[in-house]
Order: sequence, then C-alpha cells, then structure tokens
Amino acid sequence: MKLKVCGMREVANIKSVLAIKPDLMGFIFYPKSKRFVDELSLDGINFGTTQKVGVFVNEPLDSLAEKVKKFDLDYVQLHGDESLSYLVAVKYLGVKVIKVFRIQDELPIAEILAFEQEADYFLYDTLSLEYGGSGKKFHWDILNESPSSKPFWLSGGLSIESLKALGLIDHPGLIGIDVNSKFESHPGMKKIELLRALKRSL
Repeated sequence: MKLKVCGMREVANIKSVLAIKPDLMGFIFYPKSKRFVDELSLDGINFGTTQKVGVFVNEPLDSLAEKVKKFDLDYVQLHGDESLSYLVAVKYLGVKVIKVFRIQDELPIAEILAFEQEADYFLYDTLSLEYGGSGKKFHWDILNESPSSKPFWLSGGLSIESLKALGLIDHPGLIGIDVNSKFESHPGMKKIELLRALKRSL
C-alpha cells in the first residue's frame, strides 16, 4: 500500500516527513484551503524517491503551468470541476494527472468513465465545501461498485484506526492512501511519530 502525505507547507516539517519516505507529497495551491501554499521555497530539499504533487481546484491553466515549473512537480491533482480537455492540456505539461472524485452517497459513474482513458490515477475523497481536508469519511464499500480499472488513491478522514476498515474495499484498483488532517497538530503541520506509526502499519 502506497502512502501520500498531503497539505505540506512548512520547510522543517517537510524535511521530517521526507525522512519517512512517503511515495507522494502533496502541496495545496488552492487559496481557500487552510493548507494553502503561498510563499514556499523547496530549493535545496532532497526529495529522494518521494514525488511532488500539486493540488489545484479550478486553477487557470497558465497559473497551474507556472506552479508546475516553479516547484518541479511530478503530478498534478485536479480536485475541482475541471473538464476532460483541461486534464489533457495539463498532461501536455509533462506531468502525471490524478483526477479527484468527491463522494457523498453514490459514485459519479458517468464522470469516472469519461476520465478513464486520460487520467493516470483517480483519487476518491469525501464531498466537502473545503475540497478536501475535511477529516470526514465516506462509505468506502461504495467503491466496490466502480466499473473502472484505473488505479486509485483513497482519501477522506483516514487515520491509523480507520485502516482496519480498508478491508471493506474489494477493488483491484486500490493502490494507496492519502492522509492529511488526522495526522496534524494544526493545519499544515504533520505529526511525525504518528506518520511513522502509519508507515509501519502499511
């Protein structure tokens, strides 16, 4: 099971989390987020095998392209209502794309199938006004109804305790978990010992 740690913002904390060697590290470029990355320099930080993900919500394409270049992003995560043509344009920037689906009571089957061919990965999160980071779970077993074979990440209220419920998901696409708010002392600051415990349990 792969690990993505999202909502990073503080340089010292970033370095501490990198020592745990998560597969992906997420930086949120959505101004309304409590974990919004505004002024941040990653110069001189050795990411090793950890790849950088930029999280965007309905961002103008030229602005997104600037962030991809400035932060040397490996992935772009589209967390808003972006169109298929927008996703294709992002792929031309030379990054992999994670398309997010926000789940409440049912899967958006038509939308999932529409993005099946072009997205590199899917991510399923809980529907919230904050576009993620709500700390709330959805009913994970609903993912068993997905007709998609696309590899996906699970997000939304994940904690060490909730890992036991991963067994509810009987879908070959599940490749990793995306953690955020349940592993923080405050928005943007991750608890290192808790993340170490999580990594050991995966």
